[in-house]
Amino acid sequence: MVHLRNNTAAPFHVPRPTTAVNIDDNDTNRTQVDPSTKIWQVRWNDDMDGLMIVALVNEVLAGHKRSDNGFTAFQISKAIESVKNGCGIVVSDKNVRARLKTLKREYAEVSQLLSISGFGLDAETGRITADSIA
Repeated sequence: MVHLRNNTAAPFHVPRPTTAVNIDDNDTNRTQVDPSTKIWQVRWNDDMDGLMIVALVNEVLAGHKRSDNGFTAFQISKAIESVKNGCGIVVSDKNVRARLKTLKREYAEVSQLLSISGFGLDAETGRITADSIA
């Protein structure tokens, strides 16, 4: 049986490693400006990832062709609209493209790890498992 969290935007959940950060739990601000560059940085969460991925998958399934170097501007705009409507957070096309690049890199790392003998994936928790050395 696969455990799905309530209130998720997608029918899947990808657990991420977390580190201890001194952030107030009541902090609803999901964007911040780097004072030296004035660039908006977005803190992506699982709901935002799910909405973005589902919107992009729906665009591909609808028959909209991808460009040679990835998704088209139209498809990215649908993902931006989906995140805005679902989470109330405005992201830019650069934010979406950067997040896709990060997710691709994480997928490649997990895929490589799972191809090594002794590693597997726990279907209930979504975590990578390793055989013990005895």
